Amino acid sequence: FFQGAFELGCAVCPIAIKYNKIFVDAFWNSKKQSFTMHLVRLMTSWAVVCDVWYLEPQYLRDGETAIEFAERVRDMIAARAGLKKVPWDGYLKHNRPSPKHTEEKQRIFADSVLRRLEES
Repeated sequence: FFQGAFELGCAVCPIAIKYNKIFVDAFWNSKKQSFTMHLVRLMTSWAVVCDVWYLEPQYLRDGETAIEFAERVRDMIAARAGLKKVPWDGYLKHNRPSPKHTEEKQRIFADSVLRRLEES
């Protein structure tokens, strides 16, 4: 989900696409299959079936950052297509986060929990 379009200040027209695995799974796992073999599998399948929903154009709201705008649109797409929203992209299968990055995220989370406990 690329966020660059949300920084332009123009309308974003969200489209939700959900593939149906009835004839073929359109997901390409590059760790298990070359792109050429993936294309052959898609092109020789009976059909590639998907549902497509065109959502209402969305605009940046007053006081909303580009990141918040992107997350709001992403939430709309996930809700309409019935998809689970996850905080990572498809490249997680290629690279594991470094322990340093993981520890930093854990520290930030722990600090936020401690602050909430102190406030209550």
